[in-house]
Amino acid sequence: ADKHDLGVRLAGLRSGDMVRTVNGQPVGDPEVDSRIYDEIAAAGQARIEVERGGQVLSFSFPLR
Repeated sequence: ADKHDLGVRLAGLRSGDMVRTVNGQPVGDPEVDSRIYDEIAAAGQARIEVERGGQVLSFSFPLR
């Protein structure tokens, strides 16, 4: 967790979080994820859904 980027920590994410969706798009397939990266970056806002300890949590933050 100490090696995570400061922006990741400020967004509320923690080591061990399982990212399920970004801006409503399911993630987990590197080939598909790389194709939607530009779309997510262009949105200017990230909405991330993660699973943490059996609970689903949502985070939203601006992209720079």
